[in-house]
Amino acid sequence: MEGMGLGMLVEQLGELKLGELLDTPPPGLDEAIAISKVMQFLESQEYSMFTRIVFDTAPTGHTLRLLSLPDFLDASIGKILKLKQKIAAATSAIKSVFGQEGTQQNAADRLERLRDRMLKVRELFRDTESTEFVIVTIPTVMAVSESSRLCASLRKENVPVKRLIVNQILPPSVSDCKFCSMKRKDQMRALDMIPNDPELSSLTLIQAPLVDVEIRGVPALKFMGQIVWK
Repeated sequence: MEGMGLGMLVEQLGELKLGELLDTPPPGLDEAIAISKVMQFLESQEYSMFTRIVFDTAPTGHTLRLLSLPDFLDASIGKILKLKQKIAAATSAIKSVFGQEGTQQNAADRLERLRDRMLKVRELFRDTESTEFVIVTIPTVMAVSESSRLCASLRKENVPVKRLIVNQILPPSVSDCKFCSMKRKDQMRALDMIPNDPELSSLTLIQAPLVDVEIRGVPALKFMGQIVWK
């Protein structure tokens, strides 16, 4: 950098648009905002009447990403804030790279608050007194195998998991429906894997039947709840 003046240095730093780091959302911010909303429910008196908050997660891959999100954002936001502080402290000329300093400070404050909230979320995920992750699957060999991998990952992250719900189980066939009979045999084969699985065998197994209507709305949820949690 010999022979490079401060003006040229500032100009080149300006081309990097480092100030935009605080305007560009980190990866996973949408999920972060969603689960931070859960913390607002827990902390708000408005929702104190509720005894449980159910967070319906996406399939396995997204769920594992969600569980690792607090750690990921903590590291990402920390790096962004450190970079901002280093550049802001260099010279008053380099500070101008960030544009209006007050606006960027507000953005930094918001990121800091988000990071603090995500750390609380991380603690909540691992709190055995208030949190339980219930694995829900269907009776197929592939789904049971995936649930086993999910259970192993949850335990590795110290997330409490105690119960496994297997949904959409066909009743014993009372007719000559060959398809129904073959399908149930296939389901029973998948269910037989669970007691011998090193991850799933220790979980409480709950079997939920296949019903003839879509479970939607409060009455239907109460109906299914009575079956599952009886």
